[in-house]
Amino acid sequence: MNCAHARKLLYPNPEQAEVTIEHSEALAHLRSCDDCQRLFEARASWVGELKSQLSPLAAPSHLRQAVNEITQPRRAGLLSRRALQVAAAAVLLIAIAVGWLASRTNSQGFFRSICEDHAKYLTAESQLQSTDPSQIETWFREKTDFGVRVPALETTNLLGARLCLLRERKAALIFYRRSGRPVSMFQLNAKDVSLAGLDRSVIDGAPFWRMSYKGYALAAFEQRGVVFVLVSDLRETDLLQMASMARTRSAGF
Repeated sequence: MNCAHARKLLYPNPEQAEVTIEHSEALAHLRSCDDCQRLFEARASWVGELKSQLSPLAAPSHLRQAVNEITQPRRAGLLSRRALQVAAAAVLLIAIAVGWLASRTNSQGFFRSICEDHAKYLTAESQLQSTDPSQIETWFREKTDFGVRVPALETTNLLGARLCLLRERKAALIFYRRSGRPVSMFQLNAKDVSLAGLDRSVIDGAPFWRMSYKGYALAAFEQRGVVFVLVSDLRETDLLQMASMARTRSAGF
């Protein structure tokens, strides 16, 4: 059993995965595969961190006291100015926190949909089959409102491309294959995309964003107003290496 199949059977939690005919085989693969173990450990760590951020916190005593002062009339019907200031600050902080969580959740949902789109085209169903980067870039020229760049990547085969819609956003989808595994490179206009829901890494001084979902690794970066997103069931380290190479190769366009 390969990594991709085992991860799909055991996702999101090997201990709570549905018991099927292949369940024991998937668990055996997990016990012997360092890459899969690291992936599920990383996901468990991320879930734990998110839960800790979402855990309800008791309001400080001075805030509860301030709120009580607001709700109870004081002399001559006047409210405490200090209580109003504290309450207003608390409301503002809550609004900021809710906005941040909503933005992060929406961002995660969008990038999960990208992983799901990758899974639809594992056989590289191209609208344009080509191994020529310049031909693919020309094909996209009148189809998108941003410049599509198709970097040539070492030890990686270019297969073709198609135009797709991701939550009503136009995206260029370029198909590669590396070590026999399909790799999708999505490109979108950066003004329509938030990277807030991803984990940030720095490679050679350049920022990259990453996540994993349903056995797939995702690596993203922004270059000249375009967001590049690579998705594959390769190891995350290999995909980040590809993303770094793609950033370097596309910088000269």
